[in-house]
Amino acid sequence: MMSRDRRPILAAACTLVLATALGGCGLIGRPQNKSAELSEWFTVTSPVWRDGRDLPTRYGCTTYAGGQGKTPPLRWSGAPTPPATRSFAIVMDDPDADNGAHVHWVIAGIDGTINELVEGASINGAVEGLTTGDKAGYTPPCPPKGERHRYRFTIYALDDPAPFKNGAKLKDSLGAIAKHTVGRGRITGNFGGKQAR
Repeated sequence: MMSRDRRPILAAACTLVLATALGGCGLIGRPQNKSAELSEWFTVTSPVWRDGRDLPTRYGCTTYAGGQGKTPPLRWSGAPTPPATRSFAIVMDDPDADNGAHVHWVIAGIDGTINELVEGASINGAVEGLTTGDKAGYTPPCPPKGERHRYRFTIYALDDPAPFKNGAKLKDSLGAIAKHTVGRGRITGNFGGKQAR
């Protein structure tokens, strides 16, 4: 059910930040469909950490003792999942990076009937866009020694089966996600600082 206090996607999707060319809570492109006004929010959880708590070290980069660089398990649920959902996308970013938010992962084309990913999942039919580091695929948390950063895993319900192609530039993939978003949810984990490196 839509509430009177609907928030447009530009206010809701702060995770879609480009460190280069955009400051603050920017977003590439404006949503083209009315359904992109987010009335549908869903819950994102993980069986290995609670929202706002520490990510287990094995999900970090290999320069950290015990780091394996695997994608963590994620689950999402809604009440209900937005009915227009055809697929899901995930954007993982670090808002505490030195030069503004650093995007570590952009993946889309996750079937709309799926509601969880297992650790280190390989997803059939998914597409991955370039990260802030101009690489396709998952880049694990790896903050500088002694620094503790937040890592946000935002899951977007999309009204398109796969809105961009493999290797799409960051501004293009984020713009496509913004254009087709009909709902979202997020979980945040901390990494670094006290964790051994």
